[in-house]
Amino acid sequence: MSKYVFDASRIDTSPGNLLSPFSPPADWQGVDDRHYVRWLRNRYRIDPNLKQRLGIAIRAVRLRRPLEISGNYSQVLLEIIETYGQKRR
Repeated sequence: MSKYVFDASRIDTSPGNLLSPFSPPADWQGVDDRHYVRWLRNRYRIDPNLKQRLGIAIRAVRLRRPLEISGNYSQVLLEIIETYGQKRR
C-alpha cells in the first residue's frame, strides 16, 4: 500500500505516530494542552500536509461525517476543529 493512502476519518494525536500530522514527535516534552496547541500552530505554518488534513477534518465535522480522534490530545484537537469550522462558515 502507498504511504499516501490514509483514512481521513481517523486522526491520532499520540506522540510518535509518524503517519499522523497531528502527532508530536515521540520525544516531545509538551506538558499540557496549551503546549500542544502551540506545537500544532507552529506545525500548521510549515506543514502543508497538516493544513490539508485539518481542512478535511473540518469539512467532515461540518458535513456530520464520522471522525474518530484518538490519542493524548484528542479532546483539544476536536475543540480546535469545531472552533475553526465555525469561524469559516
